[in-house]
Amino acid sequence: MVFAQLAVVFVGVTGARHEQIEKQLAPALDKAGVVQLTVPDKDRSALLKHTGASREIVRKLHVGGVVAGELTGTAKARRFRVVIYDGAGKLESESESPISAKGLERVDLDVFATNLDSALGAELKHPKAQPTTRSDPKHDDSDAPPGLPGQKPAPKAVAKVDPFSAPEEQPTTTTAAASPSKGGPAVHVRAGLTLGFVGRSLSADAGTIMPYTSTPVGTLGVDARLGFGARFAVSGSYEHTLVMHSDVSGTDVTSGIGRFRIAASYDLVQGSVELAPVVGLGGRTFGIDTTSTSRTPDNGYTYVIVGAELGKALGERVALRGLFEFEPAIGGTQPEVMGVHAARYGLDFGAALEIQATRLIFLRGAFDYQLLFSSWSGAGSATDGYYTATLAAGAAF
Repeated sequence: MVFAQLAVVFVGVTGARHEQIEKQLAPALDKAGVVQLTVPDKDRSALLKHTGASREIVRKLHVGGVVAGELTGTAKARRFRVVIYDGAGKLESESESPISAKGLERVDLDVFATNLDSALGAELKHPKAQPTTRSDPKHDDSDAPPGLPGQKPAPKAVAKVDPFSAPEEQPTTTTAAASPSKGGPAVHVRAGLTLGFVGRSLSADAGTIMPYTSTPVGTLGVDARLGFGARFAVSGSYEHTLVMHSDVSGTDVTSGIGRFRIAASYDLVQGSVELAPVVGLGGRTFGIDTTSTSRTPDNGYTYVIVGAELGKALGERVALRGLFEFEPAIGGTQPEVMGVHAARYGLDFGAALEIQATRLIFLRGAFDYQLLFSSWSGAGSATDGYYTATLAAGAAF
């Protein structure tokens, strides 16, 4: 009786231009002794999604471990995600790395090799053994795929290809590389400053509140986004006017417009077009620094955000985004009309053009129009409109 080792297999990478990434992974896979194996697309999809069927799929392969990858995100921010299972079907590692125009950077490939060794080092260096007999080289389980020990000749190991054979400048920045992980989703951070303008137009029925109109005023703000894995993200922003004045009885009085937003999104659809539902909390404020009653009243809205975002890639680094939100008010300051508080809700429509200038630097130009409606039962209604345009720049890592 002799002993044959259980192989660790690589089932490929899904997504556009996957051949480039597979070519770059080949040296690390070959060095680790990992062999290629073709599996049905539905099985590979289940492995990548880590569904309840993943464990059974791995077990039926009768291998020491499984490595699978996929390309996610739009052209502006494509990422390589890889999952590694042990022979029992347990998810040992899940990590992500950004993809530049030339594919994975060398540091990302080093991280991949480290993750592979960390997750399946025992299988790669000290493989388990299973008994086979010389007289009957066939595998006992007919479900085992060709290419494994005891069956048909094993597939050739991934060919040795040096994706960095051509002279090129080595990357000096490593902060964007995914760090080795052990079964947890990669975390992505984006933060930046926004500069723009906002204008207000308040119309109201007679007998309710005083209308108000302003010219566009400069704003300054901050914007941040925290992503978990390839689909889920939490974002937040705050902006406020820099210098603003309102005419109150012929006198310019200091005023201000502000807004905050915290929301979570999940990409239901990914690819050339993205679709993500959005839920969160937001607020809009307007105030005039005076006690005079001969002016439009201060107003504040706190509202729930329920909406959706659409994304469309326009190239390797450019994407167009659209936004729609329904915003039922749940609080804030508001004037009474005839002793009655108003029922209030809002609608927000927006669009943005995003550019991933480098691996670390992003740029975004955005515009949105927000309408906030107030209705006093038996007294009238008002429509409070805000139009905003911003330019943002920041870092993504």
